[in-house]
Amino acid sequence: DGTIPPMKILIPTMLTPAQVAPQIEAIRAVTPGVEVFASCLKASASVNRNACLDQITVGEIAIMIDDDVESFRVGWVDDLLKGMEIHNAVMVSARLLNPDGSFGPTCACNFDREPMEIVLRPRPASPHCIMPTAAIAFHHRGHRFPESMRGSGWEDNWWAAEYVDSDPDAVFVQSNRC
Repeated sequence: DGTIPPMKILIPTMLTPAQVAPQIEAIRAVTPGVEVFASCLKASASVNRNACLDQITVGEIAIMIDDDVESFRVGWVDDLLKGMEIHNAVMVSARLLNPDGSFGPTCACNFDREPMEIVLRPRPASPHCIMPTAAIAFHHRGHRFPESMRGSGWEDNWWAAEYVDSDPDAVFVQSNRC
C-alpha cells in the first residue's frame, strides 16, 4: 500500500551535522515520517556504524546509507524493502549508479538494468562479488562492526560477511529497483 513501516534510516558519518544536513533533508523530502539519524562522530567508520546500530534493537528493520549517497527519489525505500518482502531476505542492497547513470564501483558484478532483485545468497556467490553496503535495508541481528579496524572501507564488507557466516540459509538480495 506504499506505507513505510516504522523504521530508521541510519547515516554513519564523520561529517558534522551541518555537512550531512543536505543529505538528511533530501531523504526526508521523499520519505516523510521516517526517522533519520546521523552519527557525526570524529571516530572510525566502525565506531560510527556501531553508534547507528545503537539506535535500533535486535529484530528491527533499518536502512543504513553512506554519507556520500545522493539523488533520492520517491519510492526508493519501498523498493528497497520490497526485496525483503518478496524474497524473505535478511539484507537487501541497493545497486548504486553514478550520477551520469553508469554503473558504480559497488555494483557487485550486477550489470543488469532490469528493475528486479538479484538473489546473491543462499546460492554460492562468485568469489569476486561482495554485498554492496553503501545503501542497505537489513534485519538487525545483533552483529557489530569491528572497532579495531582503522579508517573505513572494509568494515562494512566484514559486517555483511558476518551475516553470511551466521546463517548459511539466509537470503541476501541486491535490488535494481532503487
